[in-house]
Amino acid sequence: MNPKIGIQLIAAFMILSMILSSVAYFIGSDDSNEEDNNQPYINTPQNEYFNVAGNHILHSFNSIADGLQMSNPQTYAAQFLDVKYIESTSLELWNEQLPLNLTTVNVQNKAEVDRLYMTSSKQIYFAQDSNNEFLLLSTMTPKIVSFEYIGLPSNDNQYLLLLRTDTVGTNVMGEPTIFTPTRESAEAVISIIESVAVPLTAYDRFSPVLNYSDDYSEYQVVNSRVGFADLYYMGLYRNDDGSFTRTTIYYNPSAESAAHINELALSGSERGFSQYDVTTEGDILKVVLTGEFSLVTGEDIQ
Repeated sequence: MNPKIGIQLIAAFMILSMILSSVAYFIGSDDSNEEDNNQPYINTPQNEYFNVAGNHILHSFNSIADGLQMSNPQTYAAQFLDVKYIESTSLELWNEQLPLNLTTVNVQNKAEVDRLYMTSSKQIYFAQDSNNEFLLLSTMTPKIVSFEYIGLPSNDNQYLLLLRTDTVGTNVMGEPTIFTPTRESAEAVISIIESVAVPLTAYDRFSPVLNYSDDYSEYQVVNSRVGFADLYYMGLYRNDDGSFTRTTIYYNPSAESAAHINELALSGSERGFSQYDVTTEGDILKVVLTGEFSLVTGEDIQ
């Protein structure tokens, strides 16, 4: 063998050994003990993404405003529920005890949504429109698809529409997951999300009251089909001391309702409320009151 070639081979071998040693250092074990290093790595991808093809929905989903920005302009009532936060701050789901005359919509049951996906719901949004259609948006953990479906590509070929065979409805998985009664209504939501221009949505319809609302209430509702105002908003959240704060906002309230609300405020402190603020600005009447759960949920809204 040529001596020069032999020297070059030895040098190349040494360089390769140094490279492999460096790679092994970076991908090797950390400071954990040897027993931990011998434990098998268990990958649970279902906790991080859905096991379906295509794009997944990705949209801000922290308040009713976010849900309304995904809803069509014909939406007349909607609600948002932060189940995860309620469960972390309370021993029971107090939202299921809310009276209909306060929420003005039927409160969605977490157990029903959980059964729909066989998983645990974190946030839930439900909207109804004038065409008798509905939109259910929710987040969940783990992120799994445990139901049978027929998969079809969306009109833009970006998402997979899951036409469910166990119930009537169509899913598009993501954050949040879409559930609608028809494929067409699911496509309408996708069109809103993927629109290049800013589309007209239900948020525009309820913006007069949303401009005065908060984004941190665990339960929120809007309604345009109430008899005491053109638009109604209600937000309810639990304080650290166990009391509850309720915010109700009215766009163009009736004279009778406005007078009654102002009359109630005069005796608020005497009846046990620690806060009872009523403010008026143009066509907006805003009421913020704080007290025990029974007081806050039992107080008249009109």
